Amino acid sequence: MSSAPPRLVRRPARSVPAALLGVLLLTGGLVGVWLLGSLLLDGSWPASAQGALADIGARRLDSTPVLIAAGVLAALGLVLLLAAAIPGRPSRRLVLGGEVPGASAVPHRDLGRRITRRVETVDGVHSARATLRGRRLDVLARTVVDDSEAVLRGARAAAEQAVDELRPETPLRTRVRVQRIRKD
Repeated sequence: MSSAPPRLVRRPARSVPAALLGVLLLTGGLVGVWLLGSLLLDGSWPASAQGALADIGARRLDSTPVLIAAGVLAALGLVLLLAAAIPGRPSRRLVLGGEVPGASAVPHRDLGRRITRRVETVDGVHSARATLRGRRLDVLARTVVDDSEAVLRGARAAAEQAVDELRPETPLRTRVRVQRIRKD
């Protein structure tokens, strides 16, 4: 039994390429089962597929349409293979390094919510939104105040204070913008 703890920050597997490949293989398999079942039960190919099968059977392997189809399938296979081999972006960030023994991780969504709530407490901020992409934290504060410079300074200070309290392992570049909205 291993005593190593599970990693807190995992890179998710690429499920989209695997799902696409699964759908393609399932579709091809179902068509093959339909064709083979019809051939075994009726003794001939299905009437709706006879023209296509005759056309495919008449093609030579060195013909242009066959080579183009093979090239497209090979390129699609390589793209799916590369997409499946490269792991996704982590969904959590290590925080509170140094003082706390062990490791702590916060999901990006929760980190964004914490910063959003902190920025929304600033005077003049009507609403806020914080998104975390890689090492960049984008904060958009909406205000109804005409002088948005004071709101910008307060929102920037609140966002940076919220980040500093968590002390992420990798530093974040914080970009704060203010958008003036009309009060209805």
